[in-house]
Formats: sequence, C-alpha cells, structure tokens
Amino acid sequence: MQSRLDKSNALYPFHNKQIPFHKNRLQKFLFDGTSRLTDHFPRAGARFLDLTFRPLVTSPLLLTFFTHHNQRVVRSLKAFRRFLVISDIHIGDAVMTQASISAVRDLFPDAHVDYVINKAARPLIEGNPEVTRVLPFFTGGFFPSAADLAELSDLVKREPYDLCLNFSPFIKDKDIVADGHGILNILTHSPVIIGNEKATVRINHFIYHDYRFTRDLLSIVAQPVRKEAFRGVRLTLTDSAIERAWRFASDAGLSAAMPTVFYNPDGASRFTRMPFEKQADLLARLARLEALILLGAGHSEAGIGERLKASLPVLFRSKVKIIPSDMPLEVFSALIDFSDVFISGDTGPLHLAAARRYSRSGRFVFRNRTAVLSLFGATPARMSGYDSFQAGYLPANQDAPSWSYTSGSPCRNITCLNKMFKTCRSVRCFEEVDVQGLAQVVTSYLEGLTHPPDVRKEQGTV
Repeated sequence: MQSRLDKSNALYPFHNKQIPFHKNRLQKFLFDGTSRLTDHFPRAGARFLDLTFRPLVTSPLLLTFFTHHNQRVVRSLKAFRRFLVISDIHIGDAVMTQASISAVRDLFPDAHVDYVINKAARPLIEGNPEVTRVLPFFTGGFFPSAADLAELSDLVKREPYDLCLNFSPFIKDKDIVADGHGILNILTHSPVIIGNEKATVRINHFIYHDYRFTRDLLSIVAQPVRKEAFRGVRLTLTDSAIERAWRFASDAGLSAAMPTVFYNPDGASRFTRMPFEKQADLLARLARLEALILLGAGHSEAGIGERLKASLPVLFRSKVKIIPSDMPLEVFSALIDFSDVFISGDTGPLHLAAARRYSRSGRFVFRNRTAVLSLFGATPARMSGYDSFQAGYLPANQDAPSWSYTSGSPCRNITCLNKMFKTCRSVRCFEEVDVQGLAQVVTSYLEGLTHPPDVRKEQGTV
C-alpha cells in the first residue's frame, strides 16, 4: 500500500509469484544462513555478522572504485537534457526517491525528468511539478516482474535519455541498457550508507542519500542554479481524495476540540511489526487519553486492527475508529493530515505520514502538522525513521516534531537491513519495548497542544 490499501497492494509486497525465488538464490541462501546463525547464537552471531560483513561492504577500496566509476559515468555524458529516475518497486520508495528528482532540478531546472514507479503510487506522485512524466510501470510484489523489466527496457530503447538513475537494488543496469552505459546505480553508494551507521552524527536516511547521491555527482559537471534548501519529499493529492478524507473524518467524529491519534499497527514484515501483546498494551494506554484514535485495519497482518480494538476494555472501544482496508491510498494519505500524531512501524504508511502534503489543484491547504512516531525492530532507524531530536536523523517534513524509537534486540545486525529475505524462526526484534515511555511521548505532546476552532474541519477543506 491496485490503488487501494488491500492485500494485493504493493505497500506490503511479500509474495511475488511473477518471479521465482531461484533468480535470487544467492541472496536467499545468504540471508537464510545469517538468520539460522542468530537463531542459535543471538548475541554472538550478531557480533560475528557485523564484524564480518560491515568491513566488506564499507571497504575503502570498494568505495574508491564506485566513486571513480560514477564520476566517469557523469563526465562521459554529452548532454543533460533528459533524465530517467527509476524508483524501487514499493510505494514508500516511490515517495522517498522523489528526493533525487529535486536534486536534478537543483542543477537542471529545465530538463525533462521521467519517473518510473509502482502503479499504486501514481495518485501520490502525479502532479509533482518537478516530474515531467510519471510512468507507473511496476505492478506490485517484492521483485519486478519480467513484464516490468521488458517495459522498462523498451522505454529506454525508445527514449533518448542522457542519464538513468537506478534506485532499485532488484534491477540490474543491464536490464535497463545492455551495456550499462549512462546509468548511475544507488547500490554504488552502499559503502557510504552502511559506513554512516558508525558515524552517528551524519544524517543517514535513504531520502537524504537519494538527494546527496544525485546532487553531488551532477555537481561535478554543472553549477547548481537553485539553493540547497531540501527538507524532504511530498505527496500531491487530488481534490476528490481530500474531500473523501474529510467526509470520513467527519463521520468518524473528528473535531477541533479533540486531539486525534492515527495508529498504523501493521508492518512490512514480521520483523518490523511490534508483537500483538505490546501493541495491545500501547493502544490501551493511548485509549485512556482524551483523544480519538484512528486505527489501521491491517494488510500484511489482516484483521490486526479489529483484534486490537477488541482487546480494549469495552469502555474505550468507542474512541477507536477502524480505517477500512479498502480505503484508496490517496484518501488514506489525505486522512493522515487530520491527525495530531501518527504512529507506525517501518513500512510504507510511515513515509506517507512524514511527507509534506500538497493539493494538486491548489484549492486546498493542508495543515502539515502531524507529529510522527516511528517504531523500529529489525531495520536501522536512521535509514528509514524520522526524528527531530536525535543526531544523525532526518526530521519528518511536517511542522511538528518526529521521534524514532528502536526496540531492544539481542541479535540485531547489519543483515537485518534486508528484512524481506530474513527467515529467523524466533522474532527477537521487539524483545524489549518501553511501552510506557512510548505512550508518554504521545501524552506529553498532546497535552502541549491547543485546539482552537479548525475552519478546515468545519468547512470540509483540509
């Protein structure tokens, strides 16, 4: 989370029957082995993997090779009129990789920039003034299908692109161009991203790196014409989506007098979804606040929203409104703007909440004052989370604070970055969670808010 937040939606891309697993046999074997190691030896196995893999990935020799390769690619180009930016295949990636397009515009404001994304993300991206054409090629699933790759290859053969920027680790350069010429691949930036995990004062978010990777390389051959003022990415939503979100909010009883918490209990995998018991504890604490709660129904974990609501004492259940699983993605995204706090694990909706929302027509003005609390298990919080207070984090692109919380885990290691290939039998990612502390963050923030009459909610605009 094809434009609906349902189980077929690519927001939760776990099972792709279009590409057999044998095409990723090496990754499957590698990550299955690392998972077995930490199953049997959680702490020792994690230390071993970090000591083994991190030096390989962050090797200065490898970094030097990639740096020189990318510089040669840029310097070999004869023109910079037409760009193709290829997002990774999931919806959250389509939102985040817009940062690269902003970097292109910093240096080449008049260039033609096409953007290849997941089809389900089209309603969120179309209308971005920095994108010339939105090309919704990817059909969903964990890997791009053979048809996806064929369509991409045909596009590049037809269109005279000067440079392709490939942000998908599942698409090889030769899948785009036979000789790989004229392509910059984000995988060549991996030594920097992995290495920055040790340098805790450096921002290490994927959005930030998409922007820096593109801008720094293009700056070799051109002077920026736009000041570097990048804060984050955007969503661009239709009037219809905004109006439908307002109608749902009105029917759910949202009002200016009552704070609203939007809680997404789902996750992109079992390694990024907090266990049910801990989520039930957190929801119970939130339900005691003077606030209305919008609760996601669940997609990868179907029905988790209803089960969480049922776990509450009867007295509090009326304060919880379930977001229907068939709500269109752009309506879901617009609805987030009605909330004062958005809570989620590491999954697509987190990036929807953190992005700045714009009306495609310009007729509506969003609040963009949603605080974002992200909960991390397996995956590195600095790469995907948002935080206004911790060094090395990117804040959400909202006029409100953001916080990232990382649970205690005995086996977290560098291989957890690839949460989709991990096969751990014992999920220890959320072994230690300070539920009381998380609830207190929300409580303290809501207590500091004032809620004057909100014309947007009264008149049906956002």
